[in-house]
Amino acid sequence: MSKLHQMLLTASVALLGLNGCGGAELPEPELASTAQGMELAIPLPIPACAGALDTDGDAVCDLVELLLGTNPNNPDTDGDRLNDYAESFGFGGGLDLTALGANARKKDIFIEADYYPGQQPTQAMLNRVISAFAKAPVSNPDGSTGITLHVVVDQQIAAVDVDLDLNPVWTDFDVIKGKYFAANRAPYFHYMLFANRYGGGNSSGISRGIPAHDFVVTLGFAAGITELQLAGTLMHELGHNIGLRHGGNDDSNYKPNYLSIMNYEYQFYGFGIGGLNNVLDYSRVQVASFSEQSVNEVSAFAPVAPTTEADLAKISGLRFNDIQVTGNASTNLDFNANNSIQAASYARDFNRSGSPNNIFPASQNDWTALAYDGGGQIGFATSGLTQDLGREDLFLVAPEKMEPCLTVDVRDAR
Repeated sequence: MSKLHQMLLTASVALLGLNGCGGAELPEPELASTAQGMELAIPLPIPACAGALDTDGDAVCDLVELLLGTNPNNPDTDGDRLNDYAESFGFGGGLDLTALGANARKKDIFIEADYYPGQQPTQAMLNRVISAFAKAPVSNPDGSTGITLHVVVDQQIAAVDVDLDLNPVWTDFDVIKGKYFAANRAPYFHYMLFANRYGGGNSSGISRGIPAHDFVVTLGFAAGITELQLAGTLMHELGHNIGLRHGGNDDSNYKPNYLSIMNYEYQFYGFGIGGLNNVLDYSRVQVASFSEQSVNEVSAFAPVAPTTEADLAKISGLRFNDIQVTGNASTNLDFNANNSIQAASYARDFNRSGSPNNIFPASQNDWTALAYDGGGQIGFATSGLTQDLGREDLFLVAPEKMEPCLTVDVRDAR
């Protein structure tokens, strides 16, 4: 617990005329976005709000919320589906989210990552994804932007438990999860596994539905996989976990006007953004609908407000039909990779359908459309608290309807 929280807690207890629990000196938290494992925290003193006004029923009384700067009328001030109580004062059962850097006024996502022997993720790889979330165009109640992604790299799966082919994927996955994933993390953490393969195929990974709380990265079978490809796959599968489809809000894969690593064209490569290459990003722009029958290289894509032409001009390194082309998303974009900008419009098959007659719907800004609740599994699990998902069904895509994600060419398999 931070010194600020200790100070606020002391003040709240004094003002309420109540006593805190215990008087031991508290350890300072490790506020890094990643951690190798997690030590169990000592029980935390929390505001005893019995009898005090608690308008939103989140177990943090209004006076304490005033001191913390959280919203007394909303049990989830920052909208990340983690309740203010858990983010401000930790959680019982040996789990302390505050010690991992949780902030009730800035969006947080927690992941436990376990791995097969030889597949431990490097910090450099994880930092590519952590940085992408930190730079997200997402506003927070504390005045900051971005999302804090906490990846807790926990433990290696013992050789005796390694299943080289998770098949059926979630049946076999649950055997590992049941042994290695701590139950007290379940209400707040996504669980991921760096594994070998699943379903007998060469898929790069799969999410347990959209949105979801489990996912696997299954590139252990493939030779020559790079740090960028691993990071892109991790972020792609996590994207499914937080509500994104292969076309953003639809299932149109290879959708040319969808500029996101959820589009297979970019999962292994990222983009050029603002002069930087191979940047991993979900879509941060809204782009108008696009017809395969009327491709214009001079005008490229059209923005949908509030996105502007200037926003599109920052995005380069675009890929179509598995080839990176020159130009940017706003103008002079060489869609057919023939090294010239054609003034006349033409037709081109972008989604491998066999005929250039598709009209792709407008694409969304992914960062403003995330579903943080993990299919109803993440966040409000503290006794007495509930969450309203705001939709009829837990899943936009049910686990049994999930298709394998990007397949790695068999020639790359070991």
